[in-house]
Amino acid sequence: MAYEEKYKELVELSHSENSEIKEKADAWLTGIGLQGAAELKVSAFLLDLAIRNVKGEITRDEAGQLLDVHYANMPKPETMRSHGLDGDYEVIPSESPMMKEIEEYNRKLRPALYAKIDEERKDHK
Repeated sequence: MAYEEKYKELVELSHSENSEIKEKADAWLTGIGLQGAAELKVSAFLLDLAIRNVKGEITRDEAGQLLDVHYANMPKPETMRSHGLDGDYEVIPSESPMMKEIEEYNRKLRPALYAKIDEERKDHK
């Protein structure tokens, strides 16, 4: 089953009249949405595990164990660059070119906020 079909099935489960199924599916969709907010995409494998968990075929702990086995050869989180969502953070020096990229990106997302900031900076000069 393709990624889109798996995601659609999980969304359909979130509309179940069975409150336990609905609650589990909503929890999975919330987690998947948070990954999306971080510009990450979960795997079709994870979606499959989520669906199996929601349907009661496997427990949450079993889903975690299956993920551990499936991704056993992947670098461990402590060896990967942190993205900030796991409680870790990266300090970016103010002189880093990355700071300009971040500000440009944020200016596109929040033009009204940056217009206000620019006005306040102008007033304090």
